[in-house]
Amino acid sequence: MNKMKLLALSLALIGNLHAGDVFEGTVVDILEGGGYTYMQIDDTKKKYWVAVEGTKVEKGTEVRFTEELKAKNFESKTLNRKFDEIVFASNLQYRTQVPEKGNLALMSEQVKESPYKQKDTMSVKEAWEKRASLKDKTIAIRGKVVKASPNIIGRNWIHIQDGTGEGSEVGRVVFTSSELPKVGDIVTASGVVRVDKDFGSGYSYKIIVENATFVQ
Repeated sequence: MNKMKLLALSLALIGNLHAGDVFEGTVVDILEGGGYTYMQIDDTKKKYWVAVEGTKVEKGTEVRFTEELKAKNFESKTLNRKFDEIVFASNLQYRTQVPEKGNLALMSEQVKESPYKQKDTMSVKEAWEKRASLKDKTIAIRGKVVKASPNIIGRNWIHIQDGTGEGSEVGRVVFTSSELPKVGDIVTASGVVRVDKDFGSGYSYKIIVENATFVQ
């Protein structure tokens, strides 16, 4: 049984608890103790404290989390502090503030055929057109890294373009990965296709490729 479950059980014996929902806000203060990170959250309406199993979060970070339980008059012996009310949370997601300068170089001119396509790779246009049949399959697209946003919701977000697209718009496919190629790199990006994926916090995609690797 993990620490959260043990804590939930012990607190449930005390009472004053109730299950919650999904909440969002900005971290304005942080305390560490007893294997937990205590974050004071400002959701523009009020400020309150949230505890999650130890994680690295900076002040000013926008977070989203699921309330597991809420306790009143909770005392942390490690911190030697009593909280009038505290939320114990899981499924912590966060959005970092990533400057666009140096991380963005989108293509604007569309071409009929990708100049980067190789054997066993497909174009961005093909991936979009065939996305329903590609669901949960591994694909490879060779193209240019036009945007690279690190460490958002626990992963890196890499946008690949090759000049192809639907209609008059130059398309792009987003890959998530622990790797972080540089903007401007020409890479073969491989990963597993997900369709109609909603991560929350404004991250929703008709097609996205997860667990990606990149080869120049």
